Amino acid sequence: MYTAIAIADAILRLAKKRGLSLTPMQVNKISYIAHGWAFPILGKGLFNDRVEAWKYGPVIPTLYHATKAYGRRPVPHDKIEVDAPPGIDQKTLDFLDDVVAKYGHLSGERLSTLTHEPGTPWDQTYQPRVMNLQIPDYMISQYYKEAMNEHRSRGAVSAI
Repeated sequence: MYTAIAIADAILRLAKKRGLSLTPMQVNKISYIAHGWAFPILGKGLFNDRVEAWKYGPVIPTLYHATKAYGRRPVPHDKIEVDAPPGIDQKTLDFLDDVVAKYGHLSGERLSTLTHEPGTPWDQTYQPRVMNLQIPDYMISQYYKEAMNEHRSRGAVSAI
């Protein structure tokens, strides 16, 4: 397992290679979505960082605090070294590249909407005006495994 910061760093590097700029909200949501899809695809989550149910969807607080200084602006590309070794194995990097290809072009608002859908772990956990509610990994894992099974039952080529 990695830290959420290491996963976000890899996502930013992969996005830069694709010519994409990501805001802190996009980085947070894509990191969360990658963590979820990793359970059925890689057989385990990507990080042990806490995920919480905030008003605008699931948030990884460590990642939020690391990127919040950029506000709604993209994380500057000069902060990202494309060729610097991220310390993440190739299988995980290939998986993350697939996630960035699928979700990297979506706005933060669209990504937030995806994570707010009925039945999502956020939807099952969020309570208005209640802070710091953790979304447990078992709930994230179960949701994405069910999504994978649904994709397979429809004959989809790729679940991501």
